[in-house]
Amino acid sequence: MAMYALCAAGDRPGHPAGVRCSFQRAGADGLVRFVMDLSGGAGGSCAGTLRRSHRSKRVRLIVDERGLTVTVPRSFPYTKNLEPLLKRHLDWILRSLDKVRLRAKSIRDYPVEPPGRIALPALGEEWRVELSDSSRERLSARDGVIRLPGDFNRMEALSALRRWTLRRARETLPPLLLELADEQGLIVKRVAVREMTSRWGSCSTKGNVNLNSRLLFLPPDLVRHVMLHELCHLSEMNHGAAFYQRLRAMDPEAERHIAELRQAWGRVPPWASEPL
Repeated sequence: MAMYALCAAGDRPGHPAGVRCSFQRAGADGLVRFVMDLSGGAGGSCAGTLRRSHRSKRVRLIVDERGLTVTVPRSFPYTKNLEPLLKRHLDWILRSLDKVRLRAKSIRDYPVEPPGRIALPALGEEWRVELSDSSRERLSARDGVIRLPGDFNRMEALSALRRWTLRRARETLPPLLLELADEQGLIVKRVAVREMTSRWGSCSTKGNVNLNSRLLFLPPDLVRHVMLHELCHLSEMNHGAAFYQRLRAMDPEAERHIAELRQAWGRVPPWASEPL
């Protein structure tokens, strides 16, 4: 469920005059929930989450089906500075929330159907999806064919295909990353693969790398770039000049890949990316 309640863009006669935030006490997870109330002609409110991070060197705003998430450095005085920050970026926040709302409506009006074929460019694979004649058979995948139980409904089929994609990513992506790390003379302590909603990967100060299972839908050169990006974080935990110097040394086409990644989410099919 989306965590916001805003009028549509077409209902707003002008820009809201201001932003007022009310904060809830930080939960056990360290997150601070807040409600952004809009004053002026539009009114409305938006529930958001403030994430304070030791690793973060700058402010990041993310809008997705969960609502608005603001990631800030641990020292950021959010009770004083969050409202001015949100007001500066208000146009972008409202446009992004509208996009999420319209996408959710589109999904409700035109439900995503299970695909007949699944292409995984990262691995050079293509799988055909079929329904089994037997309702007792569980999902099976071999010889380029994924067979689903014949009595699966739409949501069961989509969920099963999402689980299979995640398993396939966990089988194939970690070896690729570890091979790249070995080529670069780097040591990764742990590799985890999961569905991520806003990033292609991440790297912790402990040397653990997380990869997005949806990398399977990207071409091999972009997957390699993402992995090199995370490997660079083993020595450079921020995105400063030293980080990009190292990344360009490891990936001579880094600038082209960075530009292509900005549009890369469009390569992920709806059945593999939209909330179920």
